[in-house]
Amino acid sequence: MIITKDNFLNPTSKYMKASRVRTSFDTVAVLFLFALYIMPQYFVFVSPAFNLTSSRLMTVAIFLYFILDGNRMLDFAEVIRKEKVTYVLIPYIMVIFYTMVLRRDMNAFLNPFVEILEFFLFIYCIKSTLGIDRTVKLIIYFIYFLAILGIVEAVIKVSPFSIMVNTTGLYTGRYVRSGHYRIMSNCIHSLGYGELLVTAIPFSGYDVEKKEFNVFRRPVLLVLLIINVFMTGSRSTLGIVMMEVVVMFVLSDLKFLRQNILILLGLVASFVVLMIGLMRTGIGRYIMLQLASLLDSVFWTEFSARFGADVLLLRQSAAYRDLLKKVFTVDWLNPILGIGRSRSFQTIIDGRKVKSIDSFYIAEYIRYAYPGMIAYIAFLLYMLVNNLKDAIKTRSSVIRVMLIAGLFYCVQMYVADSLMTLKYMYMVFAIYLCAEKEPYKKQETAGRYFASGKRKSKYVR
Repeated sequence: MIITKDNFLNPTSKYMKASRVRTSFDTVAVLFLFALYIMPQYFVFVSPAFNLTSSRLMTVAIFLYFILDGNRMLDFAEVIRKEKVTYVLIPYIMVIFYTMVLRRDMNAFLNPFVEILEFFLFIYCIKSTLGIDRTVKLIIYFIYFLAILGIVEAVIKVSPFSIMVNTTGLYTGRYVRSGHYRIMSNCIHSLGYGELLVTAIPFSGYDVEKKEFNVFRRPVLLVLLIINVFMTGSRSTLGIVMMEVVVMFVLSDLKFLRQNILILLGLVASFVVLMIGLMRTGIGRYIMLQLASLLDSVFWTEFSARFGADVLLLRQSAAYRDLLKKVFTVDWLNPILGIGRSRSFQTIIDGRKVKSIDSFYIAEYIRYAYPGMIAYIAFLLYMLVNNLKDAIKTRSSVIRVMLIAGLFYCVQMYVADSLMTLKYMYMVFAIYLCAEKEPYKKQETAGRYFASGKRKSKYVR
C-alpha cells in the first residue's frame, strides 16, 4: 500500500494504528522504568483477586501489549533466546524451581523469577523503544529526584514515600542510630537505599551527549548523592562509596586528569575548612561520627566515641558479621536443598542468636543452599567479567559506568542482603548488554593533505 495524503490522515489506516501502538508502548516502557526505579515495593494496587506492586502491574501491561501484538511477543522471545546470559541463568532457575517444589514454597520461585523476567523486559524495552541514551537520561532524572527527596527526608525525619504505604509487612518505619535518623527513601531499609545509591553514583559522571565519563561531570549531583550516603548512617555503604568514587576518578577519561586533580585538591581543602567551622555544630559532629565509625570498623579504634557513638554497639555489629560466616557450619541446614523464602531463619551459633542475615550471599545459601548460591555467583561473575572485557576492548564510557555500578553493588551485597534492590543491579546489567560493543579504534590525526598515510587531494575522492 502506498502512503498518500488520504490514507495518512485516515485514522483507520494501518500505518496510523502502528504509530499509535508504538507511541503508547513507548509510554508504557517509560512508566515501567519509573515503576522499577522510583515506586516503593510497599505501594500496591489492591484487587479482590490479588495485589500488584507498581512494577508488576507494568509487567502485566507489557504482556497485554504482547498479546495484542504477536510480533512483539516473538521479538521478546527472540531477545531471550539470543542473549547468552539466558543460558547462564538456567542453572539458577532450575534450583529455584526445585526448591519451590520440594519445599512447597511458591515464593522461592516466584520472587526471583519475576525479577529475572523484569530484567529481560527491560532489555527488550531498551532495544525496542527507549534506547541507551534516553534510558540513561531518564535514570539520571530519577536519581536527581531521589537525591533531593533524601535531603528533605533528613529534615522531616520520615520518608516522603511513607504516605504511599498501603500494605503491611514491607514498610519498616523510622531508623535511628546513636540518636540520628537514617534516611531510607523509597526502599524498605536504610541499607537498601545505600545499595541504590551505590548503583546511582557512577551515572553522575556520564555525559550522554558527548559519550564521555568524568567523575566531576555533575558535581552538584555527586555531592547530593554523597550527602545522601552519609544520611543513611551506613558505615559499609560509606566505605564502599569512597572506594567507588576513587575508581571513578581513576577511570575518568584521561583528558580530564589534570582538571580533576585540581578539583580534588580544592574539594579536600574546602572540606577540611568546612569541618573546622562546623565541628561544634550538629551537622559537623554527625559527619565526623560517620567517618570515625568507618575508621573504627576498619582499624578497631574508638574515635567515634568522641562524637557520641556507642562503641560497644559498633563492636557487637562487627562481631555479628564475623559470626555470620559460621552459618555454613550449621548442621541442620541442608547443603543441597535450601529452606526457601517463606520460612524464617533463626539459629544459635557460639551461644549467640543469629536471625538477621547481613549478607546476600549467605542469605542465598540459606534460601537455596550451595547449588543456588554458586549458580547466582556464577551469573554475577559472568556479567562482571564480560563487562570488564568489553570496557577494555571498547573503551566505552557507558560500559565503564555500568562496570563500576555493577561491581560495587556486588561488593555491597557482601555486607547486606539485597533488600528488594536487585532490580537496580538488573537495570545496570541490561544497559550494559544493550550498549554498543564495537572495538576501540585509535583516531588518527589527519593533516591538511595526508591522513592515515595516504595522500588526499581535493580533486580525488
